[in-house]
Amino acid sequence: MSFLTYIFWLIAFVAGVVVSYFVPETTLSVGGKFFFVGAWGIVLGFVLYNICKKKVENAEAEFTETLNSIKGEKFDFVTGLPASEKREPELEPEDMPLPKGALPAKAALEKLDEQAVRVGFPLDVWKQYSRVLLKDRPVPEVVKALENLLPKLFPNAAGILYMYAGTQTDLHKVLSFGPYIISDDVIRPGECASYASGDIVITDYSTPELTGGCTHLHHHPKGVSFCAPIEGIEEHFGIFSLQTDVLPDNESLDDWHAKVSIVATTFGQYIANQNLNVRFKQQSIRDNLTGLFNRRYMEESLSREVSAAIRHKNPIGLIMLYPDAVVDIQQTRGRHAVEQLLWELGQRLPGYVRSEDIPCRYEGEVFCVILPGADLKITRQRADKIRNEISQLQIAYGDTILATTLSMGVSVMPVHASDVNSLLYTAAASMQLAIQSAGNRVIIADALNNR
Repeated sequence: MSFLTYIFWLIAFVAGVVVSYFVPETTLSVGGKFFFVGAWGIVLGFVLYNICKKKVENAEAEFTETLNSIKGEKFDFVTGLPASEKREPELEPEDMPLPKGALPAKAALEKLDEQAVRVGFPLDVWKQYSRVLLKDRPVPEVVKALENLLPKLFPNAAGILYMYAGTQTDLHKVLSFGPYIISDDVIRPGECASYASGDIVITDYSTPELTGGCTHLHHHPKGVSFCAPIEGIEEHFGIFSLQTDVLPDNESLDDWHAKVSIVATTFGQYIANQNLNVRFKQQSIRDNLTGLFNRRYMEESLSREVSAAIRHKNPIGLIMLYPDAVVDIQQTRGRHAVEQLLWELGQRLPGYVRSEDIPCRYEGEVFCVILPGADLKITRQRADKIRNEISQLQIAYGDTILATTLSMGVSVMPVHASDVNSLLYTAAASMQLAIQSAGNRVIIADALNNR
């Protein structure tokens, strides 16, 4: 059914409805009007049905006639035309005439391949470098792999990698490569413009207006230089600087910019991961307030050192100490003042012991120091030194001064104890005796036998 036929049918039906509406009720009742509308719709529907049926029959007959006409005809399924229908032969793509000045596709591809820019990227050494990164190898091993990679990645160039060494004030050379020196072994972060910008800085010494502002590159100011920050997880770890007199013929400034970015980014992320690992390890063995080793690490270390002392028949000393002023400061200044005092003790205690000693926060306000290989004389001398130094300590806190003395207990194995538990017990008991004796003193575990 066509759209036009449907429109005519709809107009006819609406006309019948309108006529029935305007016929007076005196001539035709309301029920008669409904009957008329229904009968009118039936008549129109019958007419529409016959029209549609006729069209369907015509379409079927036409399809049958067409099908019969092509039964004996060979059909070319490639062209979609009967085989009897002649068509002009088509030219192959390579036989078609080309516009003036155009090259055949094959010749154009060959020419493009000849002119293609091949960026120098040594895959063998890069794989070695990436392998040590992915395996999370130690920093010296990664730096060695990077040192092998850089001369091949940046031929005929010179470079230097700086990293912080303990403080954030100076950058120290970690590695350098190339035929000449481009910068000093130690620089300040502010001497490199990449530190402030947080991005790769390029300096073209042949173009005065394109100066990056990297003042540390004063040894060989020629050609082009690149300076990239070594960063990761929003932290700055160092700087990678690179200088070349002339870029290779088959490489552009953008190519080297990309390679410098790859080196700086991968190495920066590796250092950031190493830094996170160190922090996690430190947090697992360090006390959050004082920065000293926590009790868990102290107990593990004491067990290890005691086992070694028994095996090698060496002495081991243990000092426990308690700040006498804690209670008074807690009552007069509050808990924050106590924490300030404990923090100060934690910062200074490592400076009063030997490098091989292990200062720890035992629990609460109690500290301890493990002294591997120390006999009673050495342990007693170390305890007296700690007590004397802390008794002279003046800590500024607001408009007041915090100060304290120490109650200390000393125990030495094998003189006072034979294992870990007895060593801890005798040292703690000696400290409690010092507290009960008005503090500011060192009590040796020998005194426990006299009680």
